[in-house]
Amino acid sequence: MATTKKLNAVPALSGISAEYIIIADANGKTNRVSLANFKASLLAGANFNDIYDNVFIAHHRRSDGLQLAWRPEEWAAQQSSGEVADGVLIVEGGHVILVAPTDAGDSGLLWSSEAVSGGGTTTTSRAAAQADWAGKTNTAAQITKAACQGQSYAPGFCAAYSRSNGNGSGQAAGSWWLPSLAELWMIYANFHKINYALSKITGATQLPAAWHWSSTEYSSTRAWILTFDLGYQYGDAKASSWARVRPVSAW
Repeated sequence: MATTKKLNAVPALSGISAEYIIIADANGKTNRVSLANFKASLLAGANFNDIYDNVFIAHHRRSDGLQLAWRPEEWAAQQSSGEVADGVLIVEGGHVILVAPTDAGDSGLLWSSEAVSGGGTTTTSRAAAQADWAGKTNTAAQITKAACQGQSYAPGFCAAYSRSNGNGSGQAAGSWWLPSLAELWMIYANFHKINYALSKITGATQLPAAWHWSSTEYSSTRAWILTFDLGYQYGDAKASSWARVRPVSAW
């Protein structure tokens, strides 16, 4: 008859500083190594800040307005000295965009007050929409339309967005725009890196895994939208659908 052997309960570890593992060398000789030393050996020479090398925190220096971009791990000292971040700078594939530290809020915005041809890049082609980098010119055309004007609508909100360093310089209103679909994809592709940089900026809000409006139009009634959780894009109703709005700018 088969018998069952019950093992004694093993107490849960409260920490790893005093724990050890056994490692055998090529001759079969075993050695006891602390987990702390084992971890240090594995990570020797590793610099995890390298993964953020295409993302920076940018600002206008308060003393003279000089535009500077710092690696995220270097920003704390600048912020402590009174510097104010303009946003998170992404450099990738020949494109450079500055992502605003904040957005229009959790409830999002409508794209426009009614169906309107905004004058920006308009296409029903998924591939053509993904190739649209003209967010600045799109937004400039769209805010000439009454249905897109004002901070209650995505293009108008971005055009009015401003970041001041409190000393006469910064990214002023008129220098921001509603990102095109290609620019949104660039933000989504660097989602975790951008949120890491945003976590270093006082008062910044994280990119949510939510729907975001683009300035790339699908038709007079719809604009392209991208969600930051599934990477799904489609043309949504401009005047009846609400989505997050995150301005971008040049640097």
